[in-house]
Amino acid sequence: MKQLLIGVSMLMMLPFIACEDNKADETKNEVNIIEITTDNVNDGDYYFNFAEGAKNSTTWHLSYKNLDAGGGNYMPSFQLANTVMLNVNESSKFEDITEIPNTSSFAQSNGKLGYMGEHEVLTYDMQIHQISVSDSNYIIYDTVSHKVFKIHFDEYSSGVVIFRYAELSSE
Repeated sequence: MKQLLIGVSMLMMLPFIACEDNKADETKNEVNIIEITTDNVNDGDYYFNFAEGAKNSTTWHLSYKNLDAGGGNYMPSFQLANTVMLNVNESSKFEDITEIPNTSSFAQSNGKLGYMGEHEVLTYDMQIHQISVSDSNYIIYDTVSHKVFKIHFDEYSSGVVIFRYAELSSE
């Protein structure tokens, strides 16, 4: 009788143990998404450090400044630090990216996000005289801190940009 009671008790606990494991798996893939509003680029350059989660003009990962586009015109443009490697994801929703891509998919970022770059964030349409924001997701690997962040630029308005980012964990 005692063995039967122990067996029944163990069977009754099984669903609770299984549910706890599922909760742990769900939390493992959750990321803390942070929204940032830049300063107006027309008032000066903007530098951001993702590891610190703050503006930092000394150890920055992302810079936002006006570049001379010729003819006395300036174009707002983004640039990554030379210590950052880049992966561009155009096929997933920002919220669905929870894992670090294969390291072989990262490449040097040399001017790729900037004006006229291969993966420029801000594009100027000369027909309608409007700046639009790329819908791509940018995943960066910082070679100094060895941290990986996903970034999505949401909006541009009169020199100010809103973007979201989150650290991706390998665990």
